[in-house]
Amino acid sequence: MKYKTIKSVLKQNIEKKVNTLWTWDREDKNFTQIYNNFSDELPIYTANQLLEEINKEIKGNAS
Repeated sequence: MKYKTIKSVLKQNIEKKVNTLWTWDREDKNFTQIYNNFSDELPIYTANQLLEEINKEIKGNAS
């Protein structure tokens, strides 16, 4: 999975300096922009952090 759409959204948020928080359920491949932490089981990421995590995931799957 290349995550093109979410990467585009995150880059736009970063460029426009939109302060958003995200969760990423890696198992279900589900990204959620949040205002409250609905689950203590999923970590919360800023757009920069999530983009870095996605890129790590892509590199890990490529090897």
